[in-house]
Amino acid sequence: MRISIKPVKNKMTKKKDKKKVRKEKSKLKERLHWISGNIMAIIAVILIIAAFGGAYYFVIAPSLISKPFIEKPSLPEDGLSRIKLGEQVINSSHINYVINEIGAYKLRKKFGTKDYPIMEFVLTDVNKRYYSYVRDHIPKTKKGNAKGEDIVIKGSQETVVAILESTSILAEVKEARDDGRIQVELVSDMKTLAVKGYLSIYDTLR
Repeated sequence: MRISIKPVKNKMTKKKDKKKVRKEKSKLKERLHWISGNIMAIIAVILIIAAFGGAYYFVIAPSLISKPFIEKPSLPEDGLSRIKLGEQVINSSHINYVINEIGAYKLRKKFGTKDYPIMEFVLTDVNKRYYSYVRDHIPKTKKGNAKGEDIVIKGSQETVVAILESTSILAEVKEARDDGRIQVELVSDMKTLAVKGYLSIYDTLR
């Protein structure tokens, strides 16, 4: 008859086992703390990116605003000939159409103010001035000097005709800007221009 003898753990062995368990629990807590800390950091980064991305797409360069329909104004068949004779052919309707096509409808007023986006246009060959403002994402252009303009755009009637007759208005405006047929003067500071959304026009034409 066999008698099995079970080893009896002494007090020292029991203490070592308890210490081992506590050590393992401590390690587990550290791992959980590390994991939760990293998860919170990732969430924070995502929130920051979302905030700045939202600011860019909804404020600085809004991209979800629908372009309003503005009918393209006609040009007289002998328009260029008349321009070369010193006559004025381009008017507010032509300018209004062009700025809508390049994205002026995305502009907005400064938050909590009545400071609307205002652009001044100078037809250099006839020295005539127009100003455009954007209200509720609808651009409107009138004859006269601007007050409180954010930017000033200068160009000849011949340049405007080339833009209107182009198959790609954006490409023609960009080319005219690059070769100096259109000059743009910034009047407002960069912060104001960004808040009002002018960066959206820059992004369109760059």
